[in-house]
Amino acid sequence: MTDMPMLTQLGAWKGYGLEDLPRVASEVTAALPMSGVVAVHGAMGAGKTTLVRAVLQAWGSEEEGTSPTFGLVHHHSVLRQGQIFQVRHMDLYRLENEEEAERAGIADMLLDEVLTLVEWPERVPGLMPDDAHLLQVEELPNGTRQCILSVLRG
Repeated sequence: MTDMPMLTQLGAWKGYGLEDLPRVASEVTAALPMSGVVAVHGAMGAGKTTLVRAVLQAWGSEEEGTSPTFGLVHHHSVLRQGQIFQVRHMDLYRLENEEEAERAGIADMLLDEVLTLVEWPERVPGLMPDDAHLLQVEELPNGTRQCILSVLRG
C-alpha cells in the first residue's frame, strides 16, 4: 500500500487588510519556491490578483500584475536573493477549457523552470503539475483576508 500524499502547510497569514499587504507579500515571497507552479486559488473578489501584484512589487517588479481583461500570461523579471529571476503570472479566468489552454501554450509553460503563479487553476486541472504549491486566498467575515501556502508531499 502506498502512502497518500498530504497537503503540508508552509505558511499562513490571517486577518490582514490592504495596509498590511506589503508585509504579508514580503513574507509570502520568502516562502515561495524559486521555480515551479503556484496555484493561486480563491473565490471571485477574494484578493488573488491584489496579492499577486503585491508579491511582484515585493520582488521589485516594474510591471503591474494585471487582471484577466488584458491577457492570459504576463512575464516579469524580479530580483530574488540578489539575482534576476523570471516569474510568470497567469490569469486563466477567461479560458473555456484545457484544449484552449493547450492551444495558447499554457501546458508547455507550466513545465518551464520558472516560477509561475496561476490564478484560476481550476480551469485547467488536468494540466496542473502534481507538485504544484497551493496559495489559498479567502475573504474573512470581518472583511480582512487570509492566505495559506501549502505543498503536496507524498
